[in-house]
Amino acid sequence: MSTELPPLPARLRLIAWRSAPVLPAAVGSLLAWPGWAVTLVIIIVGIVVTFLRSDNGRNSARKSGWGRFLGFVLYTAVFVCTVATFFGARLTVLDLAGRPTMVEVDYVETNQRTLSGGRTDSYYCFHLRRPNGSPVTGSICRDGREYARGVPIEVLADPTGLVAPETPDAVAGVAWPRNIALGAFVVLCLAALFGGGPAAPPRPLVPPGRYGRWRPSPPRPRRTRGSRPRKGGRR
Repeated sequence: MSTELPPLPARLRLIAWRSAPVLPAAVGSLLAWPGWAVTLVIIIVGIVVTFLRSDNGRNSARKSGWGRFLGFVLYTAVFVCTVATFFGARLTVLDLAGRPTMVEVDYVETNQRTLSGGRTDSYYCFHLRRPNGSPVTGSICRDGREYARGVPIEVLADPTGLVAPETPDAVAGVAWPRNIALGAFVVLCLAALFGGGPAAPPRPLVPPGRYGRWRPSPPRPRRTRGSRPRKGGRR
């Protein structure tokens, strides 16, 4: 196992770069974005990070087998943390700050998806409204038509109104995605700190400070016309 690691600031920057896809996943979860929109934003963020990283792949050839293994663990942890954050961020906020609220089903939106073999499956999104008629941010989606229009539902709602509400039964299952996201982030940090990123920069051939700094010699006097170089010493 190689003991040469990049400087600590470089490894901390690596954690920040690799955590970039987690941010749009969290925002998309809180604002109830569709899955395709979150995927598109994550792809754009990944492309931007790839272009901004000046050392991307530059030192990969000099990494040891242990470093390559940690690099694989690092990328796997980024993927797992991003997916778990998308499924757990909204439920985590509602679990911590959600308040029981009674709402009604405003209307039901039916969506169909095509599965392998040409089979189609339907899922339903229930758009909600408050008793006074004002709409509620987001919707509750299920595989079956569990609610009808005008049916009252008890949900956990964010007091600010920015996060889409969810039923208490669904919020109770947040432990799994939340723990997976936190564990994957810890693995991400450890893999980056112990050498899962680019290899350490090569050592200079001449250690800095060992030899004096080179300085140019003084200019030689210019020869004028008719002058001859002296031969021998002074007489």
